[in-house]
Amino acid sequence: MTEAKLTRAAIVDTAIALADESGLDALSMRRIAERMNAGAMSLYRHIPNKDTLLAAMTDEVSRRNPYPDPAGRDWNWRDRVRIAAEVDWRLYQEHPWVLFTFAVPRYNFGEHSLIVLSWLVEGFTELGVDARAATRMSLSVWSYIAGVALQEVSARLLPGRDSHGEERSGLTALLEGDPRWPAPAPLAALEGSGDSSLLNPEHLLESGLAALCDGFEARAARHR
Repeated sequence: MTEAKLTRAAIVDTAIALADESGLDALSMRRIAERMNAGAMSLYRHIPNKDTLLAAMTDEVSRRNPYPDPAGRDWNWRDRVRIAAEVDWRLYQEHPWVLFTFAVPRYNFGEHSLIVLSWLVEGFTELGVDARAATRMSLSVWSYIAGVALQEVSARLLPGRDSHGEERSGLTALLEGDPRWPAPAPLAALEGSGDSSLLNPEHLLESGLAALCDGFEARAARHR
């Protein structure tokens, strides 16, 4: 690749593609250079180190996945939470490694991450809370979405994972009526219930966010 085509944006795009394919453990400047048919040292003219690269990748993913413009929409703050969950859920399916970089302070909250945060904060101010409280609510929502999404994509993030011979979890076995160990008393009523919704990440996402929102609303009302 010629120096004219070897740009910061092109390097970040290639790095994102590699991370999507093989995860962050497989990401290196050497591999990026090989993919771009360039010399590894030439990349450092545009991106000085891997920390800078990961921060740029994280913010680029945020730029590619904006929340929709609310102008002219009859959305309330709960609608924004639902939409944020839909956008972020899809984002984590496409770029599971971002679950890690969003969790690291030196990589998260670039320019575009702040823009999407402000979109959610703006919605929560409808509850009559100040920007600080609205930001706490927004970060709580993001943390919950990321936690549930991690359950969904965790297998893809584990290096050397053997997909053969996977065993059911202890909770699955309990729900199916075939517990591996005697059920603890508080869980005894679940034995054999077959309630698969307890292990469905999308159901947990929806029900958990509803509970969070109920709590936000109740707390805001008390403060008012």
